[in-house]
Amino acid sequence: MKIANLVSKAAIVSGVILSAAIVSRPAMAASFTITIEDPGVMNANSSNLSNRYVQTFDGQATGFNENGFKWIDSNGQTIGQYSTVMIQDPDQYGAAGGNGKYFDVNTGRSGNANQTIATLKLANAQKYFGFWWSAGDSNNKLEFLSNGTSVYTMTTADLVNQINSLSNKEAYYGNPNSPFQDQNSGEAYAFINFYNTDGTFDEIRFTNIGATGFESDNHTVAANFTNTRAVPESSFVLGIGSIAFVGAASVMTRTKKKKTVFKLS
Repeated sequence: MKIANLVSKAAIVSGVILSAAIVSRPAMAASFTITIEDPGVMNANSSNLSNRYVQTFDGQATGFNENGFKWIDSNGQTIGQYSTVMIQDPDQYGAAGGNGKYFDVNTGRSGNANQTIATLKLANAQKYFGFWWSAGDSNNKLEFLSNGTSVYTMTTADLVNQINSLSNKEAYYGNPNSPFQDQNSGEAYAFINFYNTDGTFDEIRFTNIGATGFESDNHTVAANFTNTRAVPESSFVLGIGSIAFVGAASVMTRTKKKKTVFKLS
């Protein structure tokens, strides 16, 4: 997709080279657009999502459950099945809003050496996934699959690098919730959107490849979306091997809104 199709008024200011090793993509990888919401945002912007469902984990038992649990909506519809799940009570590392519970992949806290990968198998194919990524670090990996075939894999080193390149990067660091305000200031907290622009996925794998944790909350899926850039005032466009900063005119009325956009194709 051309930059001209992404922004109505843009100029490339600068570019830096990104190692291709950061992003692992199979030969037939789908095209994904990834956006980062404003600091402090902990939920998906539902205005551009169709058939949206949110998992807050608040109704789940705290602790490690290898069998996981079935995600069922308020109408009794099965959305998906989680496996090898660790559920945590709120602390400085997670729980949107500072209350409820959150999802984690952490061998140290679970006490189970096999809890390096947690999975979400979806009952129906989806085009969008979003989550509040808390206590974020570069040891986390997210993989999307369709019918058992990997369509996109990314390590969160990409996200850390992009947040660190922003002029307001400090606003993303430290827990933003009042019970744990500014605690764990060395790690990022942000809501991340993943849009599959030319296909679908029916499974998501959450992997923690280091000695840290992969904490998240408010997992959101949607069968479709109307656009991937609801509020661009400043954006990043990520190609296969380079990043360019793009200044764009806002296409919606929203005060001081900024969003980081990666275009991977």
